[in-house]
Amino acid sequence: MRIKEELRKYIAYNINELNNSDKTLKDVYRIMFRDNGLNIAETEENYRVRRYSYAEIKDLIEKAAGELYSRIGASRDYVALEMENCVEWLVAFWAILKSGNKPFLVNCRHTTELSEGIIKSLNIKTIIGVGSTKLTGDFVDFTEIYSLIRTPDYVAKACPDDVFEDELAISTSATSMHQSICFYGGSEISQQILDAEKIVEECPRMASMYNGSIKQLAFLPFYHIFGLFAVFFWFAFFGRTFVFLKNYSPDTIAHACRRHEVTHIFAVPVLWHTVEKKILKEVAKYPVRRQKTFYLGLKLCTAIQNVMPYLGARLSKYIMGEVVDSVFGPSIQFCISGGSYVMDSTLKLFNGLGYPLHNGYGMSEIGITSVELRKRPHDRNKNSVGHPFESIEYRISDDGLLEVKGTSISRKVMIDGVIQERDEWFKTMDAVTKDGNYYFIKGRAKDIIIGDNGENINPDLTEKIFDIPNAKNYACVGLRKNEGEVLSLIVQISEKTTVEEATEIYKSVMAKNDSLPNSMRVRQFFFTTNPIMASSAIKVSRPYLLKGIYEGNIKLTKMNEYVPESIKFAIKYDEQILNEVKKIVSDTLDIPVEDVDPKANLIIDLGATSLQYFEILSRVTDQFGVETFSCNTVYELTKYIEGQKE
Repeated sequence: MRIKEELRKYIAYNINELNNSDKTLKDVYRIMFRDNGLNIAETEENYRVRRYSYAEIKDLIEKAAGELYSRIGASRDYVALEMENCVEWLVAFWAILKSGNKPFLVNCRHTTELSEGIIKSLNIKTIIGVGSTKLTGDFVDFTEIYSLIRTPDYVAKACPDDVFEDELAISTSATSMHQSICFYGGSEISQQILDAEKIVEECPRMASMYNGSIKQLAFLPFYHIFGLFAVFFWFAFFGRTFVFLKNYSPDTIAHACRRHEVTHIFAVPVLWHTVEKKILKEVAKYPVRRQKTFYLGLKLCTAIQNVMPYLGARLSKYIMGEVVDSVFGPSIQFCISGGSYVMDSTLKLFNGLGYPLHNGYGMSEIGITSVELRKRPHDRNKNSVGHPFESIEYRISDDGLLEVKGTSISRKVMIDGVIQERDEWFKTMDAVTKDGNYYFIKGRAKDIIIGDNGENINPDLTEKIFDIPNAKNYACVGLRKNEGEVLSLIVQISEKTTVEEATEIYKSVMAKNDSLPNSMRVRQFFFTTNPIMASSAIKVSRPYLLKGIYEGNIKLTKMNEYVPESIKFAIKYDEQILNEVKKIVSDTLDIPVEDVDPKANLIIDLGATSLQYFEILSRVTDQFGVETFSCNTVYELTKYIEGQKE
């Protein structure tokens, strides 16, 4: 596949400019915003596509930087940026740097306590966000600044050009009980960008267009390492366009891809797994003969692409047109999955449909370090993460773990306020194998669980949230489910525990769990009367506990089975609304409506992924005309709708 000559020259020019610069964030900014005629963002506003040019956003950045400089000065210190992906993020991020401050990108899915600890470690005084914040500090509402600088008569405030900062901080995925912060400067970020040149050379499809454009779906949060480097820096540096979403429901994502003609989607496996499930759910409704035709079509399309990778992908979209049109549309040219394990069946489905899906690898501490870039589905479906980028080296330790070194990994890491000494090689704690020059991730060492949104979860961190005085013992572990693991809480109680005592434990753990961000919540709750700790041990051993569960020596009972209906819910509900909500949940989760227990937690008990949860909320919003909200059960949804209609 040939890259259009205009784009090839654009990439070469920007790479050359960066190579010949001091490789600071100021240089990255200057090169990124050099072309006023390109569009950096698209959104849907009032059912119309709103486009933002690089020139428009640069003008807003200059004004916002002046406004921030006049309000907080060039402190050279860290400022917290607490914001989900949006056009305002583009302005705020660069304005913080240009005003002489360093952005700490707050992970909005972390607990308040965790973020507070990081803010204390970084001695942050100012939080910049939207509307309000729960964090401690001087809050600056960027909505007010953004509205102010867009008024026609706004008089821009001066900001010295020489205060531009050259460092940012990002938190890890909270896999330990410590506040862990990674720092990147212009040199490391520049190297991450420069690696992209070799990626495009090895896999020209990475830069393939649709109707003359490259548009990246802004699905991954920019405060996540995958979203910050592989989405934001890789694409904005080369003058490409981001499509921002109004919410994260699968229907909204599919609509945005078709409406804006999105060409690139980089996402964690939960997106690919959710869409795969929806596709197969629809295929299951076909007559038997048509189902056979679909699966034969996938095999045929895969075979064609193995012979003619690029032409084959276009033919596959045409052959599988009915499914392609119902999902993302024909514009998708290149996809990456990263952050956790993607199922083999998912790779085979998307690659067969003509949506080239590549598997990548990275961590907060090391950035993005490799992507499987081979042209043929035969190779991509093997589920490797490719080989290391030009600036990176991999090696496998004696204990089978991947170790990484390179010039693009974080310059330093702070844990609990203390800068850590770094070895030359960073041990990832991921078990890995190698076939030729290609690496395969086989799982995490120790107890780490990878959640459905790609976040790494340490059971220790969640476990310490719970305080269960009436329990004999308890532990959080990852229990096998399908091809992954689910964070689960096991509570050991006495055989003499009463219904009332069990109910109090149930209420306590559910309340604590609801206080956690969605990405860190326990998904399954169990009681057991069997000992979960060896008699000679001083604390629960997770390997011991899991061995007992899988061998059947530790019997588990779902917690809510202990709690009588009369104790849980004694409130009357509007039956019509209740039944309509149950139908929405049934349809979204593909379970019989009679299996939708109104008291069951949508995520914990019914197994909704984070995307399915957002889809349920989105469909309820559309059907009943209510405002944005957050509810965990059908009962809660029903009462919320009733309250909105009063």
